[in-house]
Amino acid sequence: MPRKVKYSPALRKHVRKYNLDDKMHSIINLLGKDAQDVFDWAQEEAKLRIRKGEEKETNPAKVEFQLIANEAAIRLVKQNHSRGRMTIKSEVKRRTGIKAEMPLLYQEAGLRHPQEARNLRHNLFHEAFMALIMHLFPDVTTRVPVTGEGLTPDLMVNHKDPKWTLSVEYKGYRAITLLSESEVLKGMRYQAAYGSSWLVTSTSKTVKDCCKGTLESEKLIQLGIERLERITKRKGYTGEQKENRGIARKGITHLEKLRGTNLKCKLISAEELLDSCREGKPRKALAISTGMEFVKMLRDAGFENHAENVLRIMKTPTNRLHSDTVTSVRLIG
Repeated sequence: MPRKVKYSPALRKHVRKYNLDDKMHSIINLLGKDAQDVFDWAQEEAKLRIRKGEEKETNPAKVEFQLIANEAAIRLVKQNHSRGRMTIKSEVKRRTGIKAEMPLLYQEAGLRHPQEARNLRHNLFHEAFMALIMHLFPDVTTRVPVTGEGLTPDLMVNHKDPKWTLSVEYKGYRAITLLSESEVLKGMRYQAAYGSSWLVTSTSKTVKDCCKGTLESEKLIQLGIERLERITKRKGYTGEQKENRGIARKGITHLEKLRGTNLKCKLISAEELLDSCREGKPRKALAISTGMEFVKMLRDAGFENHAENVLRIMKTPTNRLHSDTVTSVRLIG
């Protein structure tokens, strides 16, 4: 049974107005014996924040509810973590009524959300690539496609005179991670849609050994399925090995869905693509660069800090990667 907690008439009115009674009961349960203290603190804190202009919202009851719900969400994350469970956004919404940014919520709980490392890798890659592309082509404009536009590469680069477009996809992982067939297929799909595509990776192994000249999606899918099936047949002794087997199974399912796409495209080097852009006629092809190729480009352009960041992505285990200057809470772009 929910504990009895005294709270202000304004907050009670807010709860009734927005039909938050069930959420309030859930919040009180999550807060446990500290519930009354949290409610008392939130009431004063809401007034203080509004008075100082720290909140866009001017309704104290709404701010008060947000503070209480956020504290309950933090407790939920900690509880789930202690039980070995991950907290997802829909659970926070269902239990507390708030829409939370999960990496930020995990930070407030003193934990690191798995998505945070992915965000950081992407953001470090994005900043490095933006510096490079604006150095190489100062008069281009860039745009980050939004979900719902169809195919959404990480970046679209547009040049007005002469007119050309380049789609860019980042794949920033540790260097020991091979570039998967699914990722190459994604680059092929972008090439088919936009004409010229660049897959900028952090992998240390080039795909040119197995993919020369013209890429064919059906052959690539078959190669990928055969490779992943070998992984699924290996015995998993460690947690990482078992996780890799699970990832491989998902990879097979994904590749199976892509059968029948029948895509073909030329595979060229990043330098060939850039040279054609300088000439004003980007080649209708897919360029794939390795991590060290990307690092060399950054160093040649004088971006040593960005080059070091890419090297850190390549060398540093996911749980140890951090940055004091680039956010990991959300994707930038």
